[in-house]
Amino acid sequence: MKKLLKTAAVTGGILCAVKGLDNRLEVTRYNISSKKIPTGFNGFRILQISDYHGDSVPGLVEEIARESPDIIVSTGDLVHDKGSYAAGVRLCGHLSDIAPVYAVTGNHDVWRGDYKQFETELTAAGVITLHNERVILERGGGKIALSGIDDPFSMNNSKINENIQNALSKLPRAGVYDILLFHRANLFDTLKYHGFDLILAGHMHGGQFRLPGGRGVVSPKSSWASKAPVFFPKYVGGYYKSPRTDMIVSRGVGNPMFIPRLFNRPEITVVQLHSDEK
Repeated sequence: MKKLLKTAAVTGGILCAVKGLDNRLEVTRYNISSKKIPTGFNGFRILQISDYHGDSVPGLVEEIARESPDIIVSTGDLVHDKGSYAAGVRLCGHLSDIAPVYAVTGNHDVWRGDYKQFETELTAAGVITLHNERVILERGGGKIALSGIDDPFSMNNSKINENIQNALSKLPRAGVYDILLFHRANLFDTLKYHGFDLILAGHMHGGQFRLPGGRGVVSPKSSWASKAPVFFPKYVGGYYKSPRTDMIVSRGVGNPMFIPRLFNRPEITVVQLHSDEK
């Protein structure tokens, strides 16, 4: 009997480890409806990639191409703060062949001493990086806005808030459906009353470890300065609603930590817009 129980425990442990360490790319799709979305943007597909960290993700480009996005957005940390940035530039070159690519900075991007050169090469690869600025997208006679603000990194929480407010001051209300690209999902409570209709974010890596039911366990160390909870952070991945602004958080595709992602497959998200106009 003891031998049988031991065998069952070992088998269960192996099966749990296999499932927990599953690193196959996952695609999560969302349908977003609003009366502010013009009919010309019915079916408009936005593919979000976040926290790539220059990692190796088999089948990533092919999966993105299969989704046939109208635009691709990167919500930060294309590369790690150390080492070569070549993988990030190479990826974006492939993505630009699929659809227009827009990006904002993440903390690992801005930590790089060679970030300016990195962005120069991203621009040459076809990436439009939004630094506290907005572009207007037009289709079928309608318009929506795509806004982006820089990562506000600081070791001082007050300075983080100051950086965000300075960035927002450069983005007056758009007057049309406005989507914000921003790296740090943990700062949603700071941004959700500033007139954006939808925020696309990342940074939280899905909590690195995920419990049954999808609850993330660990907050990235770089978010601790903003007084975010270290364990069981509030916003780690998925769709969050508030009275004025919704947010979609990508769990990201890369892993900058020395410990593996657990029950937390790499993820890209696809957001399809729908008009509620009658």
